[in-house]
Amino acid sequence: MPESRFPRHPFPGAVDDFPPGACAAVDCFRQSAWAWFDGRLDAALGYAAAAAGAGCAGTHEPCELAPHWYVALLSKAREFEAAWRAYGRLRPRRTTAESPRAAAASRIVRGELLCAMGRADDGLAEVAAGARIAERAGVRALLPAAYVIVALGALRRADMRVCRHFVDKLTTEALLGYFGQAAGAWVTALAAEARGGVAGAAGLITGIVTNPVALRQLLVSEPAAASWLVRATGKLGERDLAGVVVATAAEVSAKHARFPVTRAAALHAAGIREGDFPRLSEASNLYPDRWCGASALEDMAGVLAARRSERANAIRVLESALDTYTAVGANRDAARVVNKLRDFGVRRGVARAGECEGNLPHGLTGTEFAVAELVSRGHTNDEVGRQLFISRHTVAFHLKKVYRKMNVTSRVELAVNWNTARPEGVRT
Repeated sequence: MPESRFPRHPFPGAVDDFPPGACAAVDCFRQSAWAWFDGRLDAALGYAAAAAGAGCAGTHEPCELAPHWYVALLSKAREFEAAWRAYGRLRPRRTTAESPRAAAASRIVRGELLCAMGRADDGLAEVAAGARIAERAGVRALLPAAYVIVALGALRRADMRVCRHFVDKLTTEALLGYFGQAAGAWVTALAAEARGGVAGAAGLITGIVTNPVALRQLLVSEPAAASWLVRATGKLGERDLAGVVVATAAEVSAKHARFPVTRAAALHAAGIREGDFPRLSEASNLYPDRWCGASALEDMAGVLAARRSERANAIRVLESALDTYTAVGANRDAARVVNKLRDFGVRRGVARAGECEGNLPHGLTGTEFAVAELVSRGHTNDEVGRQLFISRHTVAFHLKKVYRKMNVTSRVELAVNWNTARPEGVRT
């Protein structure tokens, strides 16, 4: 993964929008972009704030986008209150008709913020709407960021069909020269691991970790990346690469001391590599991002599970992680934790946020519902098992119960009837 794959521009493919000397806002925007691509989030935010606040009498599109860029960076820093304040200032500053580019950017950054706060359904709907505007208007520069958010959200919701669709879109953008973001490579690696195991993502993982620019950029953009990379490199037996991630995360944290999220991510990465419970515990408490906090709890439980005397505490921590994953709509992660609890002899169902088994159709349990939904989308039993972290034989067992309860006899019949069977509130 050569360094040239990561151009120094926040909106790759739109370099002409940054004419030298156009105005103070454009100059600050350019400086912010350079800082972000170099992994200097604090500096990027400073320049972005200046760009957003600079007055411009011209018609430069970067000036219109600068306030949206500032909101996006605040979201990456998980500075939620500041991000909402900045987003609230977008509309009052508009004096002319909003361009399609600004309309798309507004939806995308709002959706990214909502997703980071754990409101996945609302956030993904906003990002998808922004992406549609950008696609119709031919504003390709905004698409990679939108596709990353939707692909990651779909993966966490165990919707591999949608995840693969947007990863394919990311690949197309890369071929057209619009890729440019380390987050895109990371999400592609996540999808590859989900589809065929970590070995299928080895090339991407190595490329990210051995590219200092890409790694720094990723760690200031995606709080979940450091911990995942340490786990993935560990599974690959690449302890030296895991060490690179831990060291880089610590460096990023030291340079961004005012952001709890970077310290939490560094503690989380180091805690996984060293099996260090105190670091993982501190990370879980520091994360502003609820999904990341649940991830740290899950890793804490792994450390506790290795100690026979801590069995009860491991179960308690896993149940806390499960509750949070469920609350933020992370069905795939919830299913993994349910499977871990099952190993302890604790039976918990897989349910979506806001659901309880009593109001699922046809009296289906949470696991039966998840199996039916994935099968109705065309997944094989093996694929369903990988996504729900159960064996294909267990999938077949639940599928037979679904057939009986829904009075169908085949996968085709299930797919035909599924959309009308699902509760209105959980349709996608």
